[in-house]
Amino acid sequence: MRNKKSSEINKRKYRRYFIMALSLAICLSAVSAIATKAISDLAVSSCFRELQDSTVQYAADIRTDIEYDLKLLEVIADNMTKQNTLLPGEKKELFTLSKAGILLDEIVLILPDGRMYADDEACLEQLKAVSYTEEAAAGAHVSGRIEDREKPGKFYLYYFVPVVKDGETKGLLCGIIDLDTLKQRYTGQLAEETSFQLLEGGSGAFLIDSIHSELGNKVNFRNRTAKKGYGMEQVMEDIEGGNPGKTAFFSRSKQEYIYCVYEPVGINDWMIMLGQPENIVLGDAENIRFILRHFIIFETTVFLLYLLFVFWEIRKTFREREKELGRVQYILKIEEILFNAARSTERIGEALSIIAKKHSAQYAFFIIYNENGTEKMYTWGGTAQDVKDPYSKEDFPVLCSRLLCQGRIIYYDKKEMDAEGVAEYQKLRQLGISSLMSIPVDDPDHAHIGTLGVANMGQRFSSTELLDCVMLSFSMAVKNIISFREAEEMGIRDKLTGLKNRNSYQSALESYENNTDSNFFCIYVDADGLHDINNQYGHEAGDNLLKTVAKVIKEEFGDEDTYRIGGDEFVAFCYAPASGQVKQKIRNAKKRIEEKGYHISVGMESMKNKPFIYEMVKQAERNMFEAKRSYHEDTGDIQNIRGMNRKLEKTLMEKRDLDVFRSVLSSKYLGVYIVDLKIDTFRYIYIPSYFDAAAEQSGGKFSEAVKIYVETFVLEEYRQPFLKLLDYDNVEKRLNGGEEPELLYRRPDGVEIMLKIYLSPEYGEDCWESIWTFEKV
Repeated sequence: MRNKKSSEINKRKYRRYFIMALSLAICLSAVSAIATKAISDLAVSSCFRELQDSTVQYAADIRTDIEYDLKLLEVIADNMTKQNTLLPGEKKELFTLSKAGILLDEIVLILPDGRMYADDEACLEQLKAVSYTEEAAAGAHVSGRIEDREKPGKFYLYYFVPVVKDGETKGLLCGIIDLDTLKQRYTGQLAEETSFQLLEGGSGAFLIDSIHSELGNKVNFRNRTAKKGYGMEQVMEDIEGGNPGKTAFFSRSKQEYIYCVYEPVGINDWMIMLGQPENIVLGDAENIRFILRHFIIFETTVFLLYLLFVFWEIRKTFREREKELGRVQYILKIEEILFNAARSTERIGEALSIIAKKHSAQYAFFIIYNENGTEKMYTWGGTAQDVKDPYSKEDFPVLCSRLLCQGRIIYYDKKEMDAEGVAEYQKLRQLGISSLMSIPVDDPDHAHIGTLGVANMGQRFSSTELLDCVMLSFSMAVKNIISFREAEEMGIRDKLTGLKNRNSYQSALESYENNTDSNFFCIYVDADGLHDINNQYGHEAGDNLLKTVAKVIKEEFGDEDTYRIGGDEFVAFCYAPASGQVKQKIRNAKKRIEEKGYHISVGMESMKNKPFIYEMVKQAERNMFEAKRSYHEDTGDIQNIRGMNRKLEKTLMEKRDLDVFRSVLSSKYLGVYIVDLKIDTFRYIYIPSYFDAAAEQSGGKFSEAVKIYVETFVLEEYRQPFLKLLDYDNVEKRLNGGEEPELLYRRPDGVEIMLKIYLSPEYGEDCWESIWTFEKV
């Protein structure tokens, strides 16, 4: 559950990073778009400023030119008045002066009687419609646009300047301006893409239009589509009112938007309008926008590629983490399963099933090599016969050598085997193994103790990492199995003699309890002189005595029911049809031992005489003591006789203790001791060999023996509370208060043990004994 929650947190975190990166990309794109818009706006503003300057300049130029021509005509009129030049004979000079005008194409003299004089009389026809009286009354002025009567679509402008003498208008000078000439003058130097329009504000008639071939009227503006942010109605109002302004509209002739600035000329109600198409206005901006746009596309593409890369890396990392998490879970699962493999070797098969499924394999196997050259094989997916050991040195020497040299074996087909291995490949195929992967399993000292592998995988693997990562678990499992077996052996076998120990003896008594066979015998043996040999020749000599006695007894009475129950005491049980056979075996044993230079005292009893097992054993022990006493009497060893008396008394006391133990407690214990809380001595009802050794090392002090035991057989975290129980004053106080102190602790091999302390039934003013029981949970 915790792993799933961690995975969800990681997913949310990576999703947040991705959203942040994507938001950054969108922000960059937005900034680029805003920058592009700002550049366009800047280009438009710059265009309007330039058009505004040009428009003002053109308006000033037109005004200056018109005013000049009017002034010229006024000068001519003034001269005519002063010099009486209205005479037809002097008209030649008059017409010559017209060439000095800027815009003038022709000068015509109109007299009150309707006569007209001009250098080119062809132009006189169009002036017939001019009202002399109205024009003379208007004074010096410029007319509106007038269409040629004979040439439709041909337009002119007229300057009218009256010739006044003595307060009377004597004639009217008319300067003719061809609008084509006007257009040529002002648009000839313009850039081709710049539009130039001059129109009358009131009538709306165009005087110059560089866009269209025919002169139109301002009403056509109403049908134009204005660019967003501009309005054509406002343009119409500005032109009619003579107000400057700017606009942008769609030109159907150019098929694009035109940006325009209009300005009053200062002549009549004329308005001048200059414009540029959008491709020119935004030309540089468009180039910049083009660069920016492609930069944005490039930037976005790179960023998206980066995002994809990051996303891929995140997914890759996430998958690697999931894979690593899965591997950790796999390792922990195997480790958890193998933790108690020492107690239940079936768990090895359970672990192998997980390994096989992880590799999609048909089989999984684990081989343990023992020190004696034998091997134990565990399999999943088949039996040991189905998956024969592919590492038998006799059958597969090449594979064995390669496994140890290379540290792994992976093969799928014959091509992967060299010439030496082809024959072994054929053997594997005959065994039903088509593909194989395995690794050696080493102990902490790097000794090869086993082989772990899978066979017939459903997919190809290039490495053995899924086996390598659990190799340590299998190595520890083997170590635990060996340790557990050694511990078991220590629990049931005496390390020195190889006979079963007192633990086994105690369990055997329970199993013999219901035995009523009268032919069942107990043989109680004591190795005489052990104490003296130890003192005189050392413990090694004493050990040789014990081993010799044990060997002979085992050979005479068998290994199954022969026990070493104490320092120099042995017990054997056997079935015999008659006591004579048992006595013969005893005589044989004594003779063989005496030949080695030793002596034993033996007591025998049968179920026939003592139908209860405990009574039978105790009687055999008493018989042994009698035999021992007789031996020492015969040899004259008074000191040993006294010792035998004390030992007999001790035996009787132990029998009483045993009866108490059986009446109060159950029999499922690893150790039962009667401890004197005042003098720190103890007797035992049941003692394992390791505690017996600790007691001997401690000189018989129970607390010291317990400390030695705790140091070796108790996990560190339990040691301190365990040692607190050696405060006998506190223990006695708790016992007198009605409490029964107890402690649950664990040994290094994982076994849990409950220690309980009881008051002895004999406890009183002169007896400070307590019962300490060690019960396996």
